[in-house]
Amino acid sequence: MSLFQAKLMAVFSVVYAGINVHQLTSAYDAVREKAQLFAEIAGTEGVSWRLRLVRALFYLAAPLVYLFTMIGAGLPGSFLVVAGIKFWMSSFTGLRTERRLLRGEGYSPRDHALARFDALLNVALAGAAIWLVLRVWM
Repeated sequence: MSLFQAKLMAVFSVVYAGINVHQLTSAYDAVREKAQLFAEIAGTEGVSWRLRLVRALFYLAAPLVYLFTMIGAGLPGSFLVVAGIKFWMSSFTGLRTERRLLRGEGYSPRDHALARFDALLNVALAGAAIWLVLRVWM
């Protein structure tokens, strides 16, 4: 438990919330166009290893680093469990949507609604993390 890790966790939380606020406010048509572009690029030959690398970064490494900074900041264990479950659910949702896109099924309004709900929960998680770190260190 260190003040440096608490500050680092607060920075990660602000960045995480900002990314998710952008996703939360994105229009369906804009996201659908980007999803179609993703499907076209990911469907070409020789891209699979790069796609795996990006998946490992966004769905495994980034959440683990954020979770470790939460641990280092001294957040309660119950919050860490909830955060871990939330990161797992976000990864599951993202991978599910990617798989559907790669099968050619397209980005649906249901996918968009689920992504917006996930982004809302992510913003709430980041806000709660900042609130808790302030309670621990103040």
